[in-house]
Amino acid sequence: MTKRFKNKPTGLLSFSDLKTPKGKIVYWLFFALLLIACLVAVIPAIWTILTAFKDTQEIYSEFTFLPKNMSWGRIVTRLSESWAALQLGGSVFNTIILSVGNLVMTVIVCGIGGYVLSKLKPKGYKLIFTLVVWTMMMPGQMRLVPCYISYLHFPFAYDIGGVSLLDTYWPMWLGAAANAFNVILFKNSFDGLSQSYVDAAKIDGCGDVGTFFKIMLPLAMPIVIFVSIGALSGAWAEFFTPMLVLDKNTVLPVKIYRLAGDTSIKMNTYFMALVFSCVPTFLIFLIFQRHILGGVNIGGVKG
Repeated sequence: MTKRFKNKPTGLLSFSDLKTPKGKIVYWLFFALLLIACLVAVIPAIWTILTAFKDTQEIYSEFTFLPKNMSWGRIVTRLSESWAALQLGGSVFNTIILSVGNLVMTVIVCGIGGYVLSKLKPKGYKLIFTLVVWTMMMPGQMRLVPCYISYLHFPFAYDIGGVSLLDTYWPMWLGAAANAFNVILFKNSFDGLSQSYVDAAKIDGCGDVGTFFKIMLPLAMPIVIFVSIGALSGAWAEFFTPMLVLDKNTVLPVKIYRLAGDTSIKMNTYFMALVFSCVPTFLIFLIFQRHILGGVNIGGVKG
C-alpha cells in the first residue's frame, strides 16, 4: 500500500501519514466507505441488466441474481425480441435530433455568450454577468409556469400573439442555449486566453464572429468537448421538459415511462428497455471518460 503513495507529497494522507497506525486506520476507513458507495451505485445497474435477460417466471417465482440461461443465443434472442416488442426506433431518432440540437445551441450560443462577456465586454456586461449568475440560484420550479406560458405563446407570455412551441424541440433547445453554467465555463476558459489573439485577429481584418469561430473556439476545444458531452448525455436523460411539452415527438425517457403502464409489455422486456436507454450514455462516458473526469479542472486554471 505504502509503495503507491511514496511519491505523493500532498493530499489528505501523505506517505509519512500511512506509516502511522492512525493514518492506516483513516486510509482503510475511507476505502471501506468508498467501496460501499461504489457497491450501492453499481449493484442496482447490474441487477437491472441481468433481470432483462431473465424469463418472466424467474422474475416473479423466486429471487435470483443471475439468470438461469445466459448463453450467447439467449442473449441475442432477448435483445432482438425486446427491440421488436418495444418499438423504440422512432423515440431513439427523436432523441438524436434533440441531442444534436442541444449540442449546437450549447456550443454556439453559450460559447458566444462567454466570449462576449470575456473579451468584447460591452457596456453593462458586469450587470449581465451578475444576472447570468443569479439565474443559477433560481429554483427550477420557480421558472416552470412562466416558461410553459412562454412556450405556449412564444415570444410573448400571454395570448397576444406569437406561436406555440409545444410538441417541438425548441423548448429544450432554448433551455440548452440559456444554460448559465455553460456560459460561465466558456467565459472562464476565454479568460485564460490572451487578449492578443483578439487584437491580432482585428489587425488582420477579422470580425468578431470570425474571431470567435476561427480562433477562440478552436483554442477552447477542451471546454467545447466537455460541454458537448454534457449536452449529449443530458439530452438522453432529460425527462421532465419533454414530458411537459412533447406529444407526438416522444423521446426515449418519456417513451419508457409510458411503457410502464402498457400491460402488453412483459416485465423482462421493460427492464430491457431500461438497458437500451442506458447504452448511449454509457458509450459517451466510455469514449470521453478522460474529458469527463478532467472537466473538474476546466476553467479553474488559467494558462
